[in-house]
Amino acid sequence: MQHNQLADISQAGLQLAIQEIKEEMFDTPECDYTIAKLLSHCGQFEAAERRLDDMLLKWGSSPDVLELTKKGHANLTALSAIADISRSPSQVEHGVLASAQTSTIA
Repeated sequence: MQHNQLADISQAGLQLAIQEIKEEMFDTPECDYTIAKLLSHCGQFEAAERRLDDMLLKWGSSPDVLELTKKGHANLTALSAIADISRSPSQVEHGVLASAQTSTIA
């Protein structure tokens, strides 16, 4: 199976999961937060961030909504950082080696 077909299947599966979340949780801030969390876990960071930003427009700035968006952005930042590290392990290793060499020289 080609990469594009896998991506299409994965995208279709993601859309099914989002639809199920919407059906289970209805239209609530918690539903939008859960969808944003799912998107970020799937590496779709821009879509997750848009979902979180749209929450404020859709639901206003009540303390509950602000807390969910804050949690969502923290989750998004953490997962994005992990994804960056996993994409370029050689750069991370290089940085560790460079810092180790610098500390032994000094």
